[in-house]
Amino acid sequence: MRQRGYTLLEVLVAAAIGAAVAVGLSGFFVATLRFGKDTDAQVALQRQGTAIAEELGRRLRQADGSPKIEDPAAPPLIPSCLPLSTNDLVLVIGNPDGSATCMYRDTSAPPLVVRCTRPTPTDPCEPVNNLLSGSLVPLSATAWSASVITPCDAADGTCDVSGVCSVPNQSCATVPGASVSFTLSDGTNAPATFGVTIVMSRH
Repeated sequence: MRQRGYTLLEVLVAAAIGAAVAVGLSGFFVATLRFGKDTDAQVALQRQGTAIAEELGRRLRQADGSPKIEDPAAPPLIPSCLPLSTNDLVLVIGNPDGSATCMYRDTSAPPLVVRCTRPTPTDPCEPVNNLLSGSLVPLSATAWSASVITPCDAADGTCDVSGVCSVPNQSCATVPGASVSFTLSDGTNAPATFGVTIVMSRH
């Protein structure tokens, strides 16, 4: 008995079905890869942000004296960190050896979270460490803010016998502390904000 061959129409229909299946599978494969890449980027962002927040907390807890803030728009007469490549507030953390650790957002492109150490106000602040460099994906710092709670003595004031500070709006009962928040972005997922608040012991 002679076998019947496939007609041209049957071949074309089979080819069209095969092509549709292949396109569907390739689209699913690409979507899966993209989802995996986005997930990896989000994990890297969270890991890096958490590591920076932990370093900030550790350095603040080990600070010698009260942390300070320096504003590039109104720098102090004798700055501990400025000038630096930033338009944001700089967190100044004193070290037992007299040097100052400067934590800030480098506002050049791309903006980065940076740390450097200045032995004295006349020395350069170095080495400049990019705290985003350990990430598995490119990250940028889209926002940065820092604030400190300064006791009377850290504001160059003195307390009289009744506990009144010689500097207006400063308290002799204030416990020093600092708060920092920053936002990181991987350029794909939604940016994530991290922060740390430390209440310090008096020295």
